Amino acid sequence: MKRVPYGPVRDGWRLTNYSLGLTYNDTELPDGTMMSYWQEGPYYDFTQAEIEELESATTTLYAMCLEAGDWMVQQCPRRTVDGRKRGFFESVCTPETCFLARIGIPEFAHEQIIRTWFDGDAETWTHYDKDPDMRFPMETPDFSPSVYGRFDLWYNGAGSVPRLLEFNAQTPTSLVEAAVIQWHWADQTNLTQHPWRQWNSIHDRLVGWEAADGEPADPGAWRRNINKLREARTWLPEKPKIFFAYETSETTGEDRMNVAYLMATAEEAGYPVELIAMSQIGWDVAGDRVLFVPAPGQESKAEPIHIIFMLYPWEWFWNEEGGKAFFRNMADPSKRGTVWIEPPYKAALLGNKALLPVLWKLFGDDPERGKYLLPSYFAESSSAAKLKSYAKKPIWGREGGSVTLVREGGPTTTNPSEYGADGRFVVQELCELPPFEGLEGTVHPVIGSWLIDGEPAGMGIREGVGEEGLITKDQCNFVPHIIS
Repeated sequence: MKRVPYGPVRDGWRLTNYSLGLTYNDTELPDGTMMSYWQEGPYYDFTQAEIEELESATTTLYAMCLEAGDWMVQQCPRRTVDGRKRGFFESVCTPETCFLARIGIPEFAHEQIIRTWFDGDAETWTHYDKDPDMRFPMETPDFSPSVYGRFDLWYNGAGSVPRLLEFNAQTPTSLVEAAVIQWHWADQTNLTQHPWRQWNSIHDRLVGWEAADGEPADPGAWRRNINKLREARTWLPEKPKIFFAYETSETTGEDRMNVAYLMATAEEAGYPVELIAMSQIGWDVAGDRVLFVPAPGQESKAEPIHIIFMLYPWEWFWNEEGGKAFFRNMADPSKRGTVWIEPPYKAALLGNKALLPVLWKLFGDDPERGKYLLPSYFAESSSAAKLKSYAKKPIWGREGGSVTLVREGGPTTTNPSEYGADGRFVVQELCELPPFEGLEGTVHPVIGSWLIDGEPAGMGIREGVGEEGLITKDQCNFVPHIIS
């Protein structure tokens, strides 16, 4: 792994990137200067052995996360038949008895977090389906599709071991630049003739590919997941419509284009799609249904939403007025409730920083798997107090917000934000991002290792500059890579 500061600069690269979907490249800094998010010229160069190390780490970490999710579910009283019989509005979970309550998830969401976690696992969920006394008896298990996610990893090349910094399990962005922009960059610069010119099968794993050389075709994440969903929900048409929702208050266009790209891959996989704003998700009181509500002046009519992908944090969604209704709808006994991608368990069990101390508790002493982790604890624990150098992170936080790095008992750098107002934090032993020399000064890369349908699929690299760059924030640059 090495950083090459003087790479080729393509003629018209800004227009090329814009035409491919990077419409949010230029960022205005607080001092009024403009910064290019995409770095044209520098790039990272990896060996195939290093890529295989990252791929292996990603596979192992995801398997560990699934075991950690099982552990979290076991700590919730609503996992039991008796707990589910208590009713939607009766409280059985407290921070003392329930892990989900401890990290601030409202109780009305717990049952659907657990149900979607077990969906598709017939053996595990049988007792829920067959019990005649259940509020929501179901003849067969349901299915909750999960399409993508991204690990953020510390890595410094051959001789080092990748370490997990966090898991962006529900709403990771930088997908356009990782899947599309850097792929075209590698093709146009022709820097390497290696068969794997880049670790990047993101697009193919989403849409699938045709059979070649006698190997079976891969249907891709969309077809594989929707086919499994139709097995559980037989009333769905062969090609059900998928809505894609984004938050219009995000004004850079990043959320819109990441959602639009995922929508394009679903359309390429053969499904009818529609791009909508989060504000167009409505509620039919009479029919107890989730609806698409057209904006004033649109020709389309209101219609039920059967399947929707939303780039919007579940921890915002379940704390907003009306959130309870959407969770009741998910539990429809006829299984005609709306299917949400990514499902709520992605935020509740995997996509928040409370995952880190759980992983360390379960695997910290495992020499084979624990090597990919950093010691992590809840901030109020006695173990946390023993760490002298650490990163303090809000359990519910994004883009490096409210992260503080502490070295030998004194703060080194911090990134104030609104996150962490609830006082819930974890600490992780400090492992500063490795330094590389660039034209801008010392830069610090973080590896974004992508999962598509639970399998490692590629990499995107973002880097910050100088001391402040030790915390990866929304202004940090994206830098492409090759395998030579």
